[in-house]
Amino acid sequence: VIMLVGLQGAGKTTTAGKLALMLKKRGKKPLLAACDVYRPAAIKQLEVLGQQVDVPVYRMPDNVDPVHIARYAVDAAKSYGRDVVILDTAGRLTIDEKLMAELRNIKSEVHPHEILLVLDSMTGQDAVTTAGTFDENLGIDGTILTKMDGDSRGGAAISIRSVTGVPIKFLGTGEGVDALEVYDPGRLSSRILGM
Repeated sequence: VIMLVGLQGAGKTTTAGKLALMLKKRGKKPLLAACDVYRPAAIKQLEVLGQQVDVPVYRMPDNVDPVHIARYAVDAAKSYGRDVVILDTAGRLTIDEKLMAELRNIKSEVHPHEILLVLDSMTGQDAVTTAGTFDENLGIDGTILTKMDGDSRGGAAISIRSVTGVPIKFLGTGEGVDALEVYDPGRLSSRILGM
């Protein structure tokens, strides 16, 4: 179980689709779970991505508690022989206690193997603050930096690593479903230094 967390607009839903495709190419059988019942069109967006990468999406009506959706998605994955569940959770524009409580409840209900924080690399130092807060509240296992295809060079990556102590695992490098790459520290340092 991989739980994707982060602020609204960081690219969690898109990253869920990209991660599903990457895992599928490596011989896994992922299931995407639509746990964001608040953002209009989040479930539809995940379903469209699921169709693009040919990975099933588990969804329930948007009046169902996301904690229950996560639990049922894990059960459904076991029933259908899926070996990875990617939970696309809700974000907010800013960190608030309601969001953190929901994420902690999902964590205690399904015991994810990994909690990955999706961060927008364009937000610079704000991403560092966000990473620290999510790590304190949830205990993240790694980060995924999105929007690494723009002008920003990802300098915040070094600070994020030092603040959280957890590795950067992937970089989102474009809009396409295949635009996710495994993080390579050497390549990123060259980019930061403009080489």
